[in-house]
Amino acid sequence: MSFFATTELWKTALKNWDGIHDAPARENRSHRYGIKTIENRFLERYLTTAHWSLPGLWSIPLVVYLLFRSVVIEGRAPLSIAVLFLLGVLGWTFAEYWLHRWVFHLAPSSNRLIRSIQFALHGYHHEFPDDPRRLVAPLILAVPISTFLAAVVILCFPGNWPPILAGTFFGYLCYDWVHYYVHHGRPHFAAGKFMRRFHFEHHYKSADIQFGLSSPLWDFVFSTYRRPCPPTAMERTCLGKDADIGA
Repeated sequence: MSFFATTELWKTALKNWDGIHDAPARENRSHRYGIKTIENRFLERYLTTAHWSLPGLWSIPLVVYLLFRSVVIEGRAPLSIAVLFLLGVLGWTFAEYWLHRWVFHLAPSSNRLIRSIQFALHGYHHEFPDDPRRLVAPLILAVPISTFLAAVVILCFPGNWPPILAGTFFGYLCYDWVHYYVHHGRPHFAAGKFMRRFHFEHHYKSADIQFGLSSPLWDFVFSTYRRPCPPTAMERTCLGKDADIGA
């Protein structure tokens, strides 16, 4: 058996996947909390999955360092840091929306490798939306993501990159943790309930609306926002008792 051999469940899900739809395929609904993807236990655990705390372990130290650098080493004014930090957060929310709508939701490629990558990056999440092990990026994705973000910000803002990059990493952290929370948290306050209903409409009502994850801002701008409604009968079937959370 190959060291990287995938499971039969993964092969079947990938074979049957024909794009992102308004709800998981019927045959996948019994596996709502996910499937094993790689036969090798070590690779399955450390290569393809991640604990929800992982984004904070690498992004929070970077944010603290970048703000420290901005204040102590570069001596920037607090107002300037705040404005540039918020610019970084705003930039991330746009990148998040753009990637989700125009990259992750592309039609499956005819190329087998590209199609497998598409399914792994986002198609899997739509078929198994509540897999707690695959809601935040594992290290194999976190490292290139953070490197790419840093390169883009430094190239675009060579004179102001530390506070902007701090805001970008903070925005990314919010994205990962809000996404995990709306799937596995139990919100008891209005904003949390709203975001849960907002995001579940993307999963169970229409995959062409509600693309924002940490914020609905760009859905308003690009007219993909719809006012969240009570759970549908199909959604209650998929979610069970969880459909009542945030209704």
